[in-house]
Amino acid sequence: AAMGPPGGGRQDVSPRVLRHYHFLTYSELTEESITLIFDTIVKNFYHPFALPLQLRASELIPPTLSVFTWVRAELPPTPAKLHYTFNLRDIWKVF
Repeated sequence: AAMGPPGGGRQDVSPRVLRHYHFLTYSELTEESITLIFDTIVKNFYHPFALPLQLRASELIPPTLSVFTWVRAELPPTPAKLHYTFNLRDIWKVF
């Protein structure tokens, strides 16, 4: 099971339930790391295309990350809008 911290429609989980689980945490990726990941993906994906298009594709990454960061901050999931969950897979849909 996956659990996040309370808030945004999530409730506190009872310690009696939590004792049956192991905790696995990770730190958020930095913007530089995300940029490097998507730059590598974009370069490989657009490799067969003409060079001007390859260069333009790499230029789309910073603005896309900016919009993604804004959306995650301004549109948190709530009980009424559970579909407001955004992750890195949503960034790739731009390309």
